[in-house]
Amino acid sequence: MKVLILTVGGSDAPIVNCIKNYQPNYVVFLCTGDENGKKGSKKIIANGPIVKKERPCKMCDHEDVTKKDCVVDQCALGSDDYSIHVVPHDEPNMCYETAFKLIKHYTSEGHEVIVDYTGGTKSMSVGLAVAAMEFPQSKLSVVKGVRQDLDRIKDGMEVVSKLPSHAVFAQRQKRLCMDLISQHNYAGAVRILEELSTLGFVDDEKEFNRLLILCRSFAAWDKFDYYKAADMMSVYSSDPLITEYYAALRQICAALEWYRDWAPGDKKPPPVFMLIYDVLLNAERRADQGHYDDAVSRMYRALEMYGQFCLRTGEPQLTSEDMDVSLIPEQHREYYERKRGIGGRIQIGLIDDYELLALLGHPVNQVWENCRVQIKGVLNNRNDSFLAHGMTPVPYEEYTNMKNIIWGFISSCDEVMKIKKRLLEYKQFPLEI
Repeated sequence: MKVLILTVGGSDAPIVNCIKNYQPNYVVFLCTGDENGKKGSKKIIANGPIVKKERPCKMCDHEDVTKKDCVVDQCALGSDDYSIHVVPHDEPNMCYETAFKLIKHYTSEGHEVIVDYTGGTKSMSVGLAVAAMEFPQSKLSVVKGVRQDLDRIKDGMEVVSKLPSHAVFAQRQKRLCMDLISQHNYAGAVRILEELSTLGFVDDEKEFNRLLILCRSFAAWDKFDYYKAADMMSVYSSDPLITEYYAALRQICAALEWYRDWAPGDKKPPPVFMLIYDVLLNAERRADQGHYDDAVSRMYRALEMYGQFCLRTGEPQLTSEDMDVSLIPEQHREYYERKRGIGGRIQIGLIDDYELLALLGHPVNQVWENCRVQIKGVLNNRNDSFLAHGMTPVPYEEYTNMKNIIWGFISSCDEVMKIKKRLLEYKQFPLEI
């Protein structure tokens, strides 16, 4: 069904012209009612003939009076072919709300919707036009023509013109997309871009595809889907903005492969600890969005992972997932044997990882000794958080304190381990693409 929604002013001619031009199946009139002694535009729609008085003659005071049928009669509209909605004269927000609900109703039912804002007050026209721009599938229309004076188009000289309302919608959505990217909300940006693509609102296809693919790759990266992210980002690996990120992503994938294929006695040089740094940068992005519980959980995992990597690359080479007690000094084996689980494996947690590294004289030993009390303190706070074992959300101040301690600890560990490219040298995700 073709639905025409229009604002109505004091003149019937442009309204009738618009209806006859589009031949809608249903017409929705937005009119003003009588207000403070002032007649509204509702009277010209269906309340009998339209009586129009011309200006009196200056010579004899005679004034011509003309009568014509109301709009619905001129357009042969039956009672089931239209509806009337009264809106205030000069409140664009209320007109917008009314128009928005009407357009949403008819577009959601799959009807073709045409919106014409020719008639009515300026406030009515603004409200209707802005509402129409929220729905790019609707068609925006205005009656133009030769004006008789500063206010009115001369009868018989009206021309109905469609306007590209989707252009405004597309520009607004593109700005929203850029705002989402600046907030590291790449998944949200992808949804916006995919909607624009579905609607066919793509001007520069090459640039649009670049933006969409890169947003998809950063969105995948943000969810730790590293291989998928690398596969998509490889298309733009030579892009000056992307080259450094793609290189870091390749390092992360290499770290994952090393971790997956690791075995005691492996002499293959381990990759840098980029995977841990990436989790910390991910935590920073969550905090920037106000998700402090998520951020704290990620920092905990990064700290735990750092200890696991140190065990695997130390001497002897151990894994906290299935520890071989025969590789540690004999006087300490009984303590770890008591941790052997039902499956026969000895598994240890974060604190035990670092205590074992200290026991073995690992290079991070002195850093752990200096920071042990502080780290245990922030980990206790983490354990009380909602996403760990407690019911209390993490406040900003607690997140900041934990970040300062953990980032400082890992940076100091990087230094004593003489890691070439350390945590503070890696870049956060871009704010623009």
